[in-house]
Amino acid sequence: MYLLPTDEQDEIVATVRSQLEADFDLHALAARDGAPSVVDRDLWRRCAELGWFGLGLEESLGGVGYGLVEEALLFAELGSHATPGPFLATVLGARLAAEAGASDVAAAVVGGESVVALAEPEGDRLRVTDHGDADLLLVVGDDGAALVSSDGLEFRTEPSLDVHVPLATVDAAAARAAAPVAQLADAGALLLRGTVLISAELAGIATATAEQSTQYAKDREQFGVPVGSFQAVKHRCADMAVRAEAATSTVRHAALAVRDGLAEAPFHAHAARAVAGDAAVANAHVNVQNHGGIGFTWEHTAHRYVTRAQVLVRTLGDRTGHLGALLEQPAPQ
Repeated sequence: MYLLPTDEQDEIVATVRSQLEADFDLHALAARDGAPSVVDRDLWRRCAELGWFGLGLEESLGGVGYGLVEEALLFAELGSHATPGPFLATVLGARLAAEAGASDVAAAVVGGESVVALAEPEGDRLRVTDHGDADLLLVVGDDGAALVSSDGLEFRTEPSLDVHVPLATVDAAAARAAAPVAQLADAGALLLRGTVLISAELAGIATATAEQSTQYAKDREQFGVPVGSFQAVKHRCADMAVRAEAATSTVRHAALAVRDGLAEAPFHAHAARAVAGDAAVANAHVNVQNHGGIGFTWEHTAHRYVTRAQVLVRTLGDRTGHLGALLEQPAPQ
């Protein structure tokens, strides 16, 4: 299995990276820390115009026509830039609507006209991620997945570890009582894609923090030499690079397995989630340490990777759940 991106995929990555650097600079976005909606509608439509929301959706369903592998490359870049916004819910919501035959809803989501927030079970309520300005909720659970309108639902804002990921809760019964605009009785395939995409985002965090630490180790001098020449620092950076590479390779393997419908695809998806989650959390923490005093300041971006990693490893399941699901899968032959 060949894991390196093709020239065309590299071009997709370069385009995404350029747009993120222009429109999602973390220093500039700091002005919207704690806002109920971090991404404005005009910026969201620009992302739609670039084809991000339908990148992996078949042309016959109204998408760009690439696949899960290209979507995973997109999400790795989103993770590398700690990009805020309901990208996961939007991509999955567009696919759900398209596969359920709600072409008008899918077109509105892909076109950036309808914003989708992710709603996951949490007791008798649903935890809603990126609830600000959401037109639709992607409600996921053991009984399937559905897109429901947010009109008439009462959201209760909750504190969030990540100031760029607004959280709220809504009554589960009220949300499920709303007539769905699109629904899938079996959401297994959709959630498997979501697992791969979150894993890719986590792998992106692992990569970005490894690169950030390495660059700082080259630039920062102490006693007249770069701090990267000190054994303790260079070993930490090397470990970060290994974790990032392991996460990236595992995610790409999982994306290919799921895309090709291999029998062991669930095994690889859950494995990618476990490896990438551990890599992102560990690298984000070590990155702060490697930056010394400045790494602990609010002005630096290191802390944003810490909080984003912690939010992502608790989205669409947690580490314990994915490890349990991994153990339930037959080992690849």
